[in-house]
Amino acid sequence: MKLLDHRLIVVVGKGGVGRTTTALSLGIAAAKAGKRVVVVELGGMSSLARAFGRDRSYSPQEISRGVDIVSLTPAESIDDFGKRKLRVNALVRLIFQNRIMHAFIDGVPGLPDLVQLGKMENMLMEPQSGDPVWDLCILDAPATGHGLTLLAAARSMADMTRVGPFFDLATVIEKTLSDRNKTAVVLTTLPEELPVNESLELLTELKLEGFPPAAIIVNQVRPDRLPLEPDWSEVRAEFTGSSDPDLVRLVALADRAHARQQSQVAALERLGNTGVELALLPRSEREPAAADLEAFGGHLYEQLGVNPS
Repeated sequence: MKLLDHRLIVVVGKGGVGRTTTALSLGIAAAKAGKRVVVVELGGMSSLARAFGRDRSYSPQEISRGVDIVSLTPAESIDDFGKRKLRVNALVRLIFQNRIMHAFIDGVPGLPDLVQLGKMENMLMEPQSGDPVWDLCILDAPATGHGLTLLAAARSMADMTRVGPFFDLATVIEKTLSDRNKTAVVLTTLPEELPVNESLELLTELKLEGFPPAAIIVNQVRPDRLPLEPDWSEVRAEFTGSSDPDLVRLVALADRAHARQQSQVAALERLGNTGVELALLPRSEREPAAADLEAFGGHLYEQLGVNPS
């Protein structure tokens, strides 16, 4: 099954590896494949909107043809949950839209994650009349540890509650998350030794938790500036002992470029040895803007082998 044929893609990884860039690029790639996509972030974050010069919004905003973004919060999600379950607005406001209920939500481990996942489940599987209809939801998940907790939230809440509306919600979410035909996990990283080490550890943890990644997307991949043949060490020997200061500086620059290139080659080789599908995003010397993300989406569309529907 191709990655973009899933209904939900969860993008995970350590902080600073470009999860938001990956999530948005995947969304644009999916739109190129003919999907209607929503990219979601949690906790009232505004990274998605900021990439396109927008303010965060709980309501969908279109940022590219076929791609919307949404920023969820536990409070807004629980309000929606109440409206869907109770269907009486006055009662919903009394029960859910007050500080005590919001403090309760924040105080129960896993509940903030659960209600936001529940909102995503509704967006995808149970759109109400007048709601947008999306083929795919891409979640820009929190960094490493919280990302794992998020994926396990439904299972934990089901074990904790055993009965009631939150148990029912947790059961539905757990069923979606555990269905490999519906949900895929994408691990994102950088082509550097430390991020790769941490990503391989996370890969092992994800497998143990029952969420084996369907793909690894590597951000900030540098182009090969030096030819692989002949090897730089052979070429470098020709310049050994030169007294020309310009040539000495040039050799030092080439040394650094070669070391960086070899490090990246080794990192990509280690990731390739995991047996997980690998896709690469090129290095950007700036915070990716809208045009960059459109180009990145094109790169992923080509690499993931998706044919337009």
